[in-house]
Order: sequence, then C-alpha cells, then structure tokens
Amino acid sequence: MNFDDNFRRIGSANVEPIKNKIDELQGGRWDNARNRRHYEAHRGAQSIPLVHDSDYRHVDGTRRAALAEFEPVIRPVLGITADFFDQSPKGMELGPKFGLGYFIRAKFARLLPGDSIAEHRDLNFSLAHAHRVHVPIITNDQVWFTVGGETLNIPEGEIYEINNRRPHSVHNDGDCPRVHLVLDYVLTGEMCCCAEKRRADKPCTPEACLDTVSARVPCNCFDA
Repeated sequence: MNFDDNFRRIGSANVEPIKNKIDELQGGRWDNARNRRHYEAHRGAQSIPLVHDSDYRHVDGTRRAALAEFEPVIRPVLGITADFFDQSPKGMELGPKFGLGYFIRAKFARLLPGDSIAEHRDLNFSLAHAHRVHVPIITNDQVWFTVGGETLNIPEGEIYEINNRRPHSVHNDGDCPRVHLVLDYVLTGEMCCCAEKRRADKPCTPEACLDTVSARVPCNCFDA
C-alpha cells in the first residue's frame, strides 16, 4: 500500500518466544524459494507460509498448517498490528461501513548471509492494496532494508510498515540468517491512491483497478 513515507513504525513487541520457536525448526522446514517462478526478486529468500494462497487473492486467505504451530507466539504482534490499522483515522472511517480489517497473508521469511532480495515493486492487486508489515525476529546490524532510496537497519521486535509500491530491496551482509515475520493487512474497503483519483465512485476490485495497479496511469505512488 502506498503512503506518504518509505517506512512507518507501528510499534514494538517481545519476539523472544517467536525466536525460540524458530530456533527449534529443522533446516528442512524452510521452503527454498529460489526455485519458484513467481516474484523473481525473492529468489534469494526462504519462507514458511502461515497464511498464503498462490493466486495472491485479496479475501479468504488460506490458513496453512504452520499457523497453528506459531499462532500462540505471534498473537501479540498480530494484535499490535491490527489495532494500529483498525484504530487509525482511515480504519475508524472504514470500520463501521465495511467491518474490521484482516490478515490476508503471513509468513516467516529467511535471508541467508550474503543473500539479497533484488530491488522491485509489488504490483499484484492484493499486494498493492494491503499494508505490508515487517517484524525482524532474528537479525544483525548488517541487514539493510532500502525503500524509496531510504535505508534502515531495523532491530529485532520493531514493527514497521513498508511502502511496497516504491522500489525496495534487502541485503544481508552479516554472518547469520535474517528472519522476518511478514504480514499483509487489509483495511476492508480501502482504496489505493491511484484508484481514489480515477475511480472515487466505486470500490477497488482487481478488474476495476487493473490499469492503476499496473502503473499505466499518471500517479505519484512510486515517487520516492
């Protein structure tokens, strides 16, 4: 989702219980994303999906088996994140009309030492209309997250939204893997800024917003 900044701090949480759970995992539990054909920029990452669908739908996300295992320890992070958006001015405006927001995707993403995620923008309809949130669970002081030309090293437990409609990339220059909890939160009824300019009279749908998501209309969504 586009907003006025590159990064937006949501809050912080104690992630030690999550980290302890991650430490219990065997290496084979990580799904090596290098062999996936979709989203080439993410070939350097590995993931454990918690809520995910291969069609990147915008409603009715599928709860994966790993969610039941991790839900007790990630629940505080989910609560902080949901409250942030639902109690925002936009959330307070939309909630009475459309209902509370929801997590459409959630995963753990691991980036090995020396690996990177190439610069890209998220142009899929749901990715462009959801709030992309990153929570470092395991990291080091040589992990660099760049969005819209701004680079941060985000400490463990800090909860940040990134502007995923601007160019963004990640580099792990440290000597240990980086693991983030990555969440996509949907404020029901929210329109992207392009659609508000072009179609203020109708809700966003994949069909109605196809040209805006593909960035074929004049818009400042990608301005750094």
